[in-house]
Amino acid sequence: MVNSIELLLARDEIRQLADRYALSVDGKDLQTLASLFVEDVDNGSYGRGRDGVIKFYDERLRLFHCSMHLVGNHLIDFTSDDRATGVVYCRAHHHITDPDYWFDMALAYWDTYERHGTDWYFRRRQVKSWYRQEIGHPVHKDVRVLAQPGEAGTMRGSCMPHSFPTFDPFWVHQPGSTAGLAS
Repeated sequence: MVNSIELLLARDEIRQLADRYALSVDGKDLQTLASLFVEDVDNGSYGRGRDGVIKFYDERLRLFHCSMHLVGNHLIDFTSDDRATGVVYCRAHHHITDPDYWFDMALAYWDTYERHGTDWYFRRRQVKSWYRQEIGHPVHKDVRVLAQPGEAGTMRGSCMPHSFPTFDPFWVHQPGSTAGLAS
């Protein structure tokens, strides 16, 4: 970044990506969702490009009736004038209609951003979860927390807070010792 004002503007534009993403998911606006990603984004089996974004989200957004994503902390680190990485916290509420209940998730998106021309885009979003809790599910009749890190069937690397490279070493080292801690 050339100067402080450009840096502030770039940070704000990148933060707007996360906000627009949340509103696009909640509004099931596939065209806007696709426009937030670089044109050649890799969507795995859904294909490259924005058409692949639309295919992916058209499938994923049908798994729940409606949602409300609340975007929280957003840390952005610039790796060059046109590239950045970031972590975005999000509390996501989802409504399922059959059976009728809500589930909430505490999420962290690990993002890669790129500027093309004057605009910033997502290159990649990798979502990781702290937990999922179901509210009003007829089987549970109450709040139940699901998929805690370390439970059978969960992948430790995709669960929060274990994705932080400093988290597990913190619990391994002895209090008062800095051995094994990242500097």
